[in-house]
Amino acid sequence: MKEGAEQSGSLGEFGLNLRNWLHELRRVSSRTQAAAAVADEPPRLQKKSPQGYIADAWLGAYAEHLARKVNRAAPAWAFAPERTATDPIFDENANSPTLRLLAMAHAPAAFKRRNIFTPSVDLPLRLRAGRPAKSLEEKRKNNAERQRRFRKARIEELATLRKLARR
Repeated sequence: MKEGAEQSGSLGEFGLNLRNWLHELRRVSSRTQAAAAVADEPPRLQKKSPQGYIADAWLGAYAEHLARKVNRAAPAWAFAPERTATDPIFDENANSPTLRLLAMAHAPAAFKRRNIFTPSVDLPLRLRAGRPAKSLEEKRKNNAERQRRFRKARIEELATLRKLARR
């Protein structure tokens, strides 16, 4: 989240970087990894762009929403007053009063708290029970170590059998 915000210079760039960050969340497989994704405070984008306050509010809302989804405490930076929009922000598709009412009714609490109203929030977490997924490098390292232990055990076993055969 922090890297995406650092690379954003406008609201449009922020939207692309936020989508990239959400895509990266698909690889998260544990609650610890999910909490780490929002632990570091992103820079405030209000300083970079006139509409940066919108991005700041979205970052705070996503950080709190993600933390609640994984049953962790939301980072303190997400509750800073600068992370709340002064005017209501509606989803770009909420042009009619009916759609605005739906957005107000269905927006998650973390978003409502920051004056953001959207009927749906994309949070692509797929946490699995058990151990977190390992990278290919970690798997190769573990397999190599397992092979070393296996070969060592076979060599020791063969040495023991040779000693018994000599008797």
